[in-house]
Amino acid sequence: MQVIIANIIDFIASMVQIWSGVEKKKARILICQTIQFGMQIVSMTLLGGYTAAVSNALSIVRNIICYKDLATWPVKIILIIVQFILSVIFGDGTVVSWLPFIVCTVYILFMDIRDPIGFKILSTATFIPWIVYFFVFRSYTGAFFAVVTTIANIVTLTQMIQKKKKDEAAEAAQ
Repeated sequence: MQVIIANIIDFIASMVQIWSGVEKKKARILICQTIQFGMQIVSMTLLGGYTAAVSNALSIVRNIICYKDLATWPVKIILIIVQFILSVIFGDGTVVSWLPFIVCTVYILFMDIRDPIGFKILSTATFIPWIVYFFVFRSYTGAFFAVVTTIANIVTLTQMIQKKKKDEAAEAAQ
């Protein structure tokens, strides 16, 4: 029953996750992710995915810092160290239990990207390891919708790149 409840919660979180995949503005992406993380903290805790739960809690803090443009290198280093310590405490030593740390670290290192296309690439790339993590911890809705969100992000990214090229061509023609 716990797996079913967790998957229902993760289904709702996944709907928010998909919406973040079609968003183009950084602030809206971060708001969607924060809502999604809150729901997934509950879901992953129910499923025993404790490194994901603590990673998602830290990701909420990270998103607030990013949104307020406070992502200095000392702040990033502190976030990474805290994530590492929490991963050691709550992880089970498997490679899969380290995926949230890896994803979180990559995101923290590059979260202050100002270019919308670069930020969309970061958002897309950091969803992929979650597919594996969700599947291992029986969050089947999470795994399925991480795939869907990755596809939505790729489609949106393609549109953003095409628009940028079109705008640049129009500007060069003037």
